[in-house]
Amino acid sequence: MTTIYDDKIFNLTTNWRATNEIVKKVGGDKSAIIQALKRLAEMDYLETKPNTNKILYKKKDTIQSEFNFLQMMTVFEANQKMELNIIKQIPTIMMDDGVRFRKKGLELLEHIQEEVNRAYMVIIRLEHQQKLEIIPYKIAKERKEKLERYIEKIMTAILNQSQETKTKTAIQEYFQNHTMKLKFKTIKT
Repeated sequence: MTTIYDDKIFNLTTNWRATNEIVKKVGGDKSAIIQALKRLAEMDYLETKPNTNKILYKKKDTIQSEFNFLQMMTVFEANQKMELNIIKQIPTIMMDDGVRFRKKGLELLEHIQEEVNRAYMVIIRLEHQQKLEIIPYKIAKERKEKLERYIEKIMTAILNQSQETKTKTAIQEYFQNHTMKLKFKTIKT
């Protein structure tokens, strides 16, 4: 899961930083950190700038353009299509004991949770920008509704994967226990 590195990446990228420097300072799984950098850039949270044979990253504090929002949603929806196909292919995500998740089922839940967390990150960012009156209310509302429909679609699909109450309850508990808690620090003016 790459979202575990996001906070550290944000703290390090107030100025331009090279990929290797970020990986070294964050510490952890290099490929996961690089994937997190790419995903944050796709979400328009980081700016990128090529510098000879390196890529530099910097935290982006401006609002997301309509084009970049639509591009991000295209990536989200492509990932969602893949998840929906996997849901159709897996007969059950639970072990026969009805308590534990199968390995593939757990991997699917982790992937869905990461995508949902990323969508929530964007929603929270929109709410924050709306509160500061950086983005118009109407645009923020439309984007949040689109993100909420995106989240609802995948959550409904995973819950409807099984008709067993025990499985549905286990899935709900998994997502309740793994939901990312994101809060912006209050800006004093």
